[in-house]
Amino acid sequence: MSDIPPMPRDQLRGFERIAVPFIEGINRRPRVVRAIHATLGKVNGATILVGLRHLLAPRGLEHLDRLAAPKGLVLVSNHRSFFDMYVISAYVTHHTPLMKALLFPVRANFFYTHPLGALVNFAASGAVMWPPVFRDERKRLLNAVGFRQMAAALGPGVVIGIHPEGTRGKGRDPYTYLPVKPGLGMLVAEVDPEVRILPVFIAGMSSSFQREFGRNLRPKGQRGEPIRVRFGAALRAGDLQAQGLDAAQATEVVFQRVRELGEFDRQEGASGWPQL
Repeated sequence: MSDIPPMPRDQLRGFERIAVPFIEGINRRPRVVRAIHATLGKVNGATILVGLRHLLAPRGLEHLDRLAAPKGLVLVSNHRSFFDMYVISAYVTHHTPLMKALLFPVRANFFYTHPLGALVNFAASGAVMWPPVFRDERKRLLNAVGFRQMAAALGPGVVIGIHPEGTRGKGRDPYTYLPVKPGLGMLVAEVDPEVRILPVFIAGMSSSFQREFGRNLRPKGQRGEPIRVRFGAALRAGDLQAQGLDAAQATEVVFQRVRELGEFDRQEGASGWPQL
């Protein structure tokens, strides 16, 4: 990962000047990243799977069983809660040998502009919320560097989680999606052709782990709606690259797979989800 380009320091402002180099420095050191994932990452993943065990209803685990990602893996899902990717990546960690390092690009606001955000990133996730995604007038320049950083970081054992919608869908209907942004397609254009892209649909979880862990402990029949995690078949980045798609089109092709998984979920729950 030593060939990961640095974020331009002259473009950083305020607390970003501390947080960006600090988190970036961690993620440019493969041994450190893998050590974090082998300890904190494994513990976090196990905590999620155990703490939500009565609620989780996975589908498509056979796609994980067959999955090979020789140059790295990109997880692509809809976005319903703060913890979608934590649950999804926990399955990848504990059901495959593919994950040795994990990255989640995250908005720069708070996580890179406030000391508490940087502390949460480092202490709770082991600095995996990287690189920062900027939303101000610098985004064209700095986010382009971020995509190059992700592409350079990808390799055997590296997993990146991306929500093409960019932000959470807050409506009651989990099958209504926000417009997707072209960032995923920009990343696909940069990566090795052998990178794999795994579509996932998730629904049924709130943005409060306290609430979810609490209802997991309730008596059977009183736990509420299941947390559904549906894995699809992986796509090869080179196959998308060969189609000559622009960034928006490539993103749309992948996210359509997520929508199709959502449609399977809708059909399964058409008569209402059972109370667990």
